[in-house]
Amino acid sequence: MKFPRAILASITALLPLMSPALSPLEQIPVETFGKMKETERYQMRIAEKHYTDKNFKTALAEYEKFLTLYEKSPGAPYAQLMWSHSMMHLKKPKTALREGFQSVIDYWPESQEATIAAYCMADAYRTMGEVKSAQEAFRFLIREYPDHEIAVRSRTDLLHYARLHQDKEEEMSLLQDLAFKVKRTETSKETCASAARELAEIHFFAQRFDEGKKALATNYSGKELFDNVFNLSAKTVGHLLKDEKTKAAAINLADQLLASLQQDIKERPDEGKEILYKAVGLNATLGRPAEIWKIYEEIAERYGRDDGILGKMAEWYKQRDKREDARRIYAEFKDQVAGLKNIAAMHLEEGKVKEAIEIYRKLIEIDGDHADEHLWAIAGCYEKLSDWKSAIGVYRQVNRFPESNFRMASCHRRLGEHKEAILLYGQCMVADSAAPEATLQTAFTYEEAKEKENAIRTFQLTCRRHPKSGQAGKAHAHLQNKYNINVTLGGSEED
Repeated sequence: MKFPRAILASITALLPLMSPALSPLEQIPVETFGKMKETERYQMRIAEKHYTDKNFKTALAEYEKFLTLYEKSPGAPYAQLMWSHSMMHLKKPKTALREGFQSVIDYWPESQEATIAAYCMADAYRTMGEVKSAQEAFRFLIREYPDHEIAVRSRTDLLHYARLHQDKEEEMSLLQDLAFKVKRTETSKETCASAARELAEIHFFAQRFDEGKKALATNYSGKELFDNVFNLSAKTVGHLLKDEKTKAAAINLADQLLASLQQDIKERPDEGKEILYKAVGLNATLGRPAEIWKIYEEIAERYGRDDGILGKMAEWYKQRDKREDARRIYAEFKDQVAGLKNIAAMHLEEGKVKEAIEIYRKLIEIDGDHADEHLWAIAGCYEKLSDWKSAIGVYRQVNRFPESNFRMASCHRRLGEHKEAILLYGQCMVADSAAPEATLQTAFTYEEAKEKENAIRTFQLTCRRHPKSGQAGKAHAHLQNKYNINVTLGGSEED
């Protein structure tokens, strides 16, 4: 099979003049259309109309008519090319090859259409299932037109076969070409960038960290390169760790990445803390707590023992069940309020509610502007102790209506003080946002007090006053399930 060598015009010059339905391989060159006579254009339009309408048999005849009438026309190579495309659509690839695409190359070897025809011949071989011929043709196109967009198409086609046949050597060679050799234009840059990323991933899986980084460097630079290298390689480490058979590979790749991070710190000291925290995350993935602690100490030494690093150190101690050490670290916080809150939270985790209350009382002394917040926490502690009266007493001091009323009402119900609870819910009903829940809880309180009629009436009231609320749905379901009342008495008060 022989093809011309001197055709270097870009396929992007084949702009659509008559129909956007045509693919780039089917467009007529703009300069060709401009040189054609009006009668030639008219005939071409007729043929194309049938082609885009998928009347390929008629289109074939019209393109053949064009070639008969206007053999010397500038549009003749294009007509022959489209005749060939029509044959392909009519499921006659051998005829398209022998009498169509090859004729374009033989009669108009220097035309743009000849380059397209050369690619289409390779594609036709693929359509016929002649894989070796297709591969040979695609490789020829890459050799003959290395800088042409057709060469990029040919490489992606060969990649398909390489993956299909699990030809790793050819796959790597093609990806290397797309990543490093092919000139990146508007039409090729996406394909090349995708190939570079795939190549990097292959290198990372094979623990060739530096090679993977080089591949990504064809797409990115600076901070963007750093982020993409870290994210893709760390993701690969996580994937390799899932299988015991590839765990050693994961550790190998991770160690290379960690070494690279140390070099990155030297090159970009302003980003050192961020990079060290990435190393923390990677060591966490690897299950290396001792290494994490070393990095925390390095961060503290380089950048100071601020509350951020102290908090992470305290969490590290908590995860090791060294809780006294964690409390000691929290006590170092420059933000004393934040440190004490963490200590109080630890007491609660350990069931030391009274100790937590003492911490919250201390917080009120040093952080009076947020006394309500700390009082709320104290009241919650009393609830944990089932000391409902003390909880009510503290909630009463908090200016957080209507939430404080709801909490006090709940405590009164625990004490069997239903009237007091109903009174508090009644106060909540003045707030539109709280009224549906207050009405529903009033109904449940009547029920707890064994006042069945009042309970039913208040459940129904919830449905009437707040028909679109979630509380109305709960009230309706409760009336059905507990009292076998299927119809809410009275209509919506919005009606």
